[in-house]
Amino acid sequence: MAKRLGLQKFLFVILLMSFALGEIARIQFSNGIAIKALDIAVFLFVVLQIFYFRRPLLARPILIFVSVAALSLLINSVNLKTNEMLVSSLYLIRWIAYAGVYFIVSNFDRDFKKNASRFLVVVGGVVLSLGFVQYFLYPNLRNLYYLGWDEHLYRLFSTFLDPNFAGAFFVLYFLFLLGLFFKRKNILHGLLAIVTLLAIALTFSRSAYLMLFVGLFTFMILWGKKRLFLIFTIVFVSIVSVLSMVGFKSEGTNLLRLTSSQARIPSAKSALAIFEKNPIFGVGFNAYQFAIKKYNITRSESKYPNHSASGTDNSFLFVLATTGIVGLFAYLYLWTRIISFAKFRKKMFSAVIISSSVSLLVGSLFANSLFYAPITLWMWILLGLSEG
Repeated sequence: MAKRLGLQKFLFVILLMSFALGEIARIQFSNGIAIKALDIAVFLFVVLQIFYFRRPLLARPILIFVSVAALSLLINSVNLKTNEMLVSSLYLIRWIAYAGVYFIVSNFDRDFKKNASRFLVVVGGVVLSLGFVQYFLYPNLRNLYYLGWDEHLYRLFSTFLDPNFAGAFFVLYFLFLLGLFFKRKNILHGLLAIVTLLAIALTFSRSAYLMLFVGLFTFMILWGKKRLFLIFTIVFVSIVSVLSMVGFKSEGTNLLRLTSSQARIPSAKSALAIFEKNPIFGVGFNAYQFAIKKYNITRSESKYPNHSASGTDNSFLFVLATTGIVGLFAYLYLWTRIISFAKFRKKMFSAVIISSSVSLLVGSLFANSLFYAPITLWMWILLGLSEG
């Protein structure tokens, strides 16, 4: 038992260290497969402990979605080449591995769960700190454009190399800190929450801003502190206003920019076009990039890699296109069970999980946050820690 507990702690720490590395520790292969240090850490964390967990409460909806996703891929296997089937299958395997983290964490003992919550504060703080270092010392990704990254001039993107995903994570981290502060009245959590607000503002991500308002409003309603929502809103709007007036200027920092909004329209149209041709089980989870080629759907051409080639900006359209109506219902069922499950947790976890889920569901309409690995992992860990 002692050896097993030691292994759990060791693997969990390695997992969170890999989380903080984000997209920096990433290897992109020419066949469309990309592997991150986080993927390897998750795989080891789950595989080495797979025989030590009891069935958690969300097992059924998870298994239902996995079954539908696997069936969608199996049905479409006749239309996929061997390499395409391999790439698509690895995406599903990765999703299962990340969900497996929830199975393992839900079986942690009570003391370990308390320590795990502290670990989350630390790793979030590391990502936050690296974000500020990046903002002042590495203000754009122009030199990594050949690897498929956008420039993001004068925006905070931390180790995620994308301000939208970084902003989404910081919103979830802020809500987590808020829950800890209201529960324990620890001044450190309060200070970190304020710094996180500044980080969210510096991403200049409008989807993250929307996530913040929706998540914060939901949190304050659940916690019974509705008046504080107005105070936080005034503080955040003031921060953004000051940054907009005195901060560095670029297309990305212009909150009225239309370029990114207009780019999401053809992305959504492509997903709907694929869905219309495969309405029941989609094109297979995740054979999206191969469906784009099969149906000759026009996408912006570039001689450099495209990190969004395997999906679309809207998470729900992504599920609809890859798993069809059946898959979308299975996926929505999973999220309704997550929110229902959270209602019966302790007050802190209940407020954090529900507000995080609602904000994430809203934000995923504009960026595929629901299938972004670090954010997915963060939610599975929170759900696992709240159980028991």
